[in-house]
Amino acid sequence: MEKLKIKNLDIHSDDTLIQQMKEALYACPSALKFLKELGMSEEVMDRNITKIYDFVRDINYCRKCPGIKKCKKDNAYVISKVTYSYGVVENQLIPCPEILKRVSFERQFLVKDFSDEWLDTIMSDVNKSKAKTEAMEIYMKYLRNESTDWIYLTGGIGSGKSYFAAALSIDLAKRGLKGKSPICFINSSKRILELSDLNKQKSDEFKKKLELYSTVPVLVIDDFGHEFKNDFIRDAIINEIITTRCNKKLFTIITSNFTLDEIEVLYSTSNAGAIMSKQIVKTIKAMCKKEINLGDLKLY
Repeated sequence: MEKLKIKNLDIHSDDTLIQQMKEALYACPSALKFLKELGMSEEVMDRNITKIYDFVRDINYCRKCPGIKKCKKDNAYVISKVTYSYGVVENQLIPCPEILKRVSFERQFLVKDFSDEWLDTIMSDVNKSKAKTEAMEIYMKYLRNESTDWIYLTGGIGSGKSYFAAALSIDLAKRGLKGKSPICFINSSKRILELSDLNKQKSDEFKKKLELYSTVPVLVIDDFGHEFKNDFIRDAIINEIITTRCNKKLFTIITSNFTLDEIEVLYSTSNAGAIMSKQIVKTIKAMCKKEINLGDLKLY
């Protein structure tokens, strides 16, 4: 990590260095105000400038925070805090507020099957295409408790379905709204196979995970349709998750390279299976109202 350099710092002598620290302090109104509110006189500030300087430097750097990933401070991810009690000045290091925010919203994800690099995503980063605006309207109605409609995002490879779904779930996690977390963002291929294997090996754990995906307040099923398929997966896993979430009116986002009509064909593994497959798709269509096609262009 590149170190933050002190601009124009002349270190030919201790006296020069001390003087430049003092000048930096008196050129920072926010630091001066804070220290005076602690009860410090200018004499106390001057006498303890070496303990105060890191605090001043952090204020000047952090007011234009470049973001967690681009932080170039020597003490990245922590900030200096000054205390003053009984005439004693102390400098403490405390966690960066941005790190605390990150930890707080990351805890909202019980399962997070997307890249950590996406955690810095904000909604203003998302392309404002007509299709995404349409999906955003559904999302905003959910935030305002006006609707529990689901979002079904389809489109070709590279159309940004997963990224957009992650952006919505990250935004929701950051809001920390009561009843709208925790969140599970699951890769369908990975987690459905995991459930199928658990059913054969650890039935109790299978039931717990299936219950989690069926009842978590917010579920994102990413890459739906690419999972391994058989009658058990369709009837005991997919149908259970979809039907339970429908009955409980739990917000669900689904991304897929396939349309719902294609999903129905994919899950019609037999004549009897075709009936169940049709019912699953019928339920999703009822909850989504319509499919939103993001097209085939790369948008990120």
